[in-house]
Amino acid sequence: MRFAVPAKKQPKVFTAIKAGFDTLSTHAYLLLFPILLDIYFLFGRRLLVTAQVEEMIQAVVLPPETTADMLNSWQELSTATITTFKHFSLTAFLRSYPLGIPSLLAFRPLALNPLGAASSTQVGSAGAAFLYILVFSLIGIVLGALFLTAIRMAVQKKSSDAVSSQFLRQLWSLFVLTFVLVLAGIFVLTPALLLISVFSAALPILGSVGYFFLSLIVISTTIPVFFTAHDIILYGNKFGKAARESIGVVRPTNGKTSLFIFMAIFTTYAANFLWHIPADDSWMLIISILGHGLVTTIFFIASFHFYIDARACVRESLTAETAGPDQLKA
Repeated sequence: MRFAVPAKKQPKVFTAIKAGFDTLSTHAYLLLFPILLDIYFLFGRRLLVTAQVEEMIQAVVLPPETTADMLNSWQELSTATITTFKHFSLTAFLRSYPLGIPSLLAFRPLALNPLGAASSTQVGSAGAAFLYILVFSLIGIVLGALFLTAIRMAVQKKSSDAVSSQFLRQLWSLFVLTFVLVLAGIFVLTPALLLISVFSAALPILGSVGYFFLSLIVISTTIPVFFTAHDIILYGNKFGKAARESIGVVRPTNGKTSLFIFMAIFTTYAANFLWHIPADDSWMLIISILGHGLVTTIFFIASFHFYIDARACVRESLTAETAGPDQLKA
């Protein structure tokens, strides 16, 4: 991240969190987004790909010169893969990343629910599985856009008519944002991880160093554009301009922005350990869903308040720097 002169006025982290709580207390319907999504994951039909994964593994033919150690490693990897996908449902892609409604149970392999055995269906083919992934991901982005738009209406106290006229244009910008991030993951992050894995196989210390520097690069490039979606939703900017606005706001407020993001991620991540304690067939999972929805929604709303405050602080600081002392006195 390039050095930027800190803004003279900085956004207030705890004020934003309190504002998130206050906004939710008067707009409790926002909790319905994460709660209803997790209720669906808990009781809805699950689309499984276990049979396809097993067929793919069985289709792998190891060469005759395979050593006993390599064969044992392959067996362990095969068993771990089958176990991972045994109860994984393609409906999890309704919780799309990076935009989407926060969910506690999206990627939890549920074999049971409080009513008994989970209802499930095996997906017939790889093509059908890919189609499900695509459709669920697109639906997840739309649901995420609706969630963010509802938060904007609550934060800015705007009517639905004023927001609906811009929704389709904003939705397109959010699709572009997601597409760009997916491409970055495929063509930048994936090759970097593969390269680090090769180095790690040759010398483990190189892998540790590589992962460390890759983490620094990812963090330093992600934080400046963290509020791109917020800018799209709040101010209706297109993807390119919204990304530049996010960078322009984050760099002069980098310390407070990093603190806010760290608190949001750490709090929700730590709380998730508590929410995941109940067993799959326990009715206490409903309490976990409510608790997760409450915490994550507060921070989602707080992020809007924080970005609005940070943007105002940067603009006020720029105005003060541009105006001479005589103009400020006047």
